[in-house]
Amino acid sequence: MTRDSVTLFSFIFCLLFLGLYHVEGELVQWGPCSYPEGVTPSNCTVHEVNIDPCKEAAENKPCKLKRGIVGNMTFHYTPTFSSDKLEGRIYWVSQLADIPFLGLNSNACLMTNCPIEAGQKNIYRVQVPILKEYPVRTYNLKWKIWNDQEEECCFQYQIKITK
Repeated sequence: MTRDSVTLFSFIFCLLFLGLYHVEGELVQWGPCSYPEGVTPSNCTVHEVNIDPCKEAAENKPCKLKRGIVGNMTFHYTPTFSSDKLEGRIYWVSQLADIPFLGLNSNACLMTNCPIEAGQKNIYRVQVPILKEYPVRTYNLKWKIWNDQEEECCFQYQIKITK
């Protein structure tokens, strides 16, 4: 291997490493979903939640996402259940009902490896379009994935949509 090819290989490796780091985003503050009495809680362990862009994460503030951009959201999880197929959705938590975020495919297997196996760590990655129609405000969001038996993985976090 020549010196030039080693240099090129090193440069490409650095770009790939930085690109993967950038896609993961910033580690954000999240919490478990709340459940009414008698409902089974989340059937997974969420290890971390990342959002890109999110400069505010270092201050534990909601991520500011500008209308018209695409946010990259990722979470690492270990389910306590196995499943061949999964549904997934991000909801705006309101006082009346959870309202699905528009523009997302609900087939979770497009964003995580299916089938999932109980006890095996997984990563779920999704690009979320921040539509220009969304009102400017802070949102409490709930992110859920679930199977046909209604076993689910659920957590909550905040974002702030800006102009």
